[in-house]
Amino acid sequence: MSALVKLFSRVEVSKHNHPDDAWIIIDDDVFNVTKFIRLHPGGSAFIVGAAGKDATTEFHLYHHIDHLRKYSRTLKIGSLVEADRKTPKRPVKISPHSFGDMVPYGDPAWYQRFNSPYYKPTHVAFRAKVRSFVDTEVIPTMREWCDAEKPPKDLYMKVGAAGFLACMHGPPYPSKYCTVPQPENFDYFHELILYDEFGRTGHSGVIAALCNGCAIGMSAVIRFGTEEMKQRIAPGVFDGSKMIALAISEPNAGSDVAGLITTAVRVGELTDPEAYYLVNGCKKWITNGTYADYFVTAVKSKPEGGHSGLSFLLVERGMPGFSTRKLAIRDSDVSGTAFLEFVNVKVPVKNLIGREHDGFKYIMYNFNHERFFITVHCARLARICVEECIRFALRRKTFGKTLSEHQVIRMKIAAMARQVEQLQAWLEFVTFQLCTMSHGEANSKIGDVICLLKSQSSKTLEYCARETTHIFGGNSMHTTSVGRNIERMVGSVKGYAIPAGAEDVMDDFAARAAFKLAKKTARL
Repeated sequence: MSALVKLFSRVEVSKHNHPDDAWIIIDDDVFNVTKFIRLHPGGSAFIVGAAGKDATTEFHLYHHIDHLRKYSRTLKIGSLVEADRKTPKRPVKISPHSFGDMVPYGDPAWYQRFNSPYYKPTHVAFRAKVRSFVDTEVIPTMREWCDAEKPPKDLYMKVGAAGFLACMHGPPYPSKYCTVPQPENFDYFHELILYDEFGRTGHSGVIAALCNGCAIGMSAVIRFGTEEMKQRIAPGVFDGSKMIALAISEPNAGSDVAGLITTAVRVGELTDPEAYYLVNGCKKWITNGTYADYFVTAVKSKPEGGHSGLSFLLVERGMPGFSTRKLAIRDSDVSGTAFLEFVNVKVPVKNLIGREHDGFKYIMYNFNHERFFITVHCARLARICVEECIRFALRRKTFGKTLSEHQVIRMKIAAMARQVEQLQAWLEFVTFQLCTMSHGEANSKIGDVICLLKSQSSKTLEYCARETTHIFGGNSMHTTSVGRNIERMVGSVKGYAIPAGAEDVMDDFAARAAFKLAKKTARL
């Protein structure tokens, strides 16, 4: 132990047992909580009663370990002498290749002690960069703004300045539209790492606010937009000064994309720069919709008097006749979920994304990327459940034992870990396919697989959230207590089961594709 750390005996700590002079012991460290007594959210009685004593058990019963990390900087005054420690300090043997807190299954296997064929030194460096950003810029501040109506502008600009927004639509890296140098050998594993690390916030609204726009909206512009459109909007979107949203879902058509009713009647010829689309209809459940500047909008398009088809249009905030209003979505104000209305909105033909009437193909292609994005977050959120349960089970006592000593708890955690690791392995396999196939090949070969993967990811999250609720008990419903990292996450399960295709729709699509393929290729 460093000589700079003051050492105290339990006898010495016991003398500081008054409201005007209160010390407590937590995990063999000593804290002076005299000035904190009146600030304690749970009232002063608990701290006064614990003054001069070891409050480790009581602390971990009510508080998350993050509380300790937060207040240690100002309240910790030293540690117990070795002889008075409940758990004598021993050197911890950690592999030089390890990363993170080393809670088993708390991070993907390659973070801890296992080799991987997928990750290279460039991925290791990128992982360190993203984790440092999330740990210093996002997690320490998010509880101050996660219930706001939009993310802090300065924070979003920092995400852009770090180059992360430009990484959120997959390779190739858009160097032409972004001033931040690309990660070396940028591929889909870099993108997976980026979403995974932002997922450590454990808050679906925060994830949506910081990631959704570029991950599921800008991806369509980069893949299918004109060069003029990309030059016009991409720099602002990637530096964080502008925001973008994907607008597909409608009140009467969720997963039924073919049932969209928002119309766009083209007035004039496509070659006429003065031509425009007259858009009428509405969209619902549009993430980032209350504050986005651009909207990649799916419409039923047709020229005057012609046949209709699906197209993508870029609608811009401020266009006459276009309005947005907030939807009340549980714990998701910061995601900016909105209802959009179009009343004779004139959208110039230069805002057509890709070819007219090819929108269904673009939507399906974009869904693959959106499902990949959602799967990564579900995998991390389910993993947080496992990590939090292991931490809690090692501290919480019932019937004279820690939870980890109860077989039923061990079985729950083992089952959760098993499902999380299975999901991670499948996710990494699919990511490898994305890295080694062309865009067209991936779109034709693994669309059904990604459907199954997305369905499995939300089912895994639902299972882990349920088991976590049972392990944490009433703490799983308390937003400021030891279960605070899982309370919102448990409540957001439904928010991952439906977007980009509901579970039953995904499963049915994949099964139909399997039968279709079997008839063509299998030796029946």
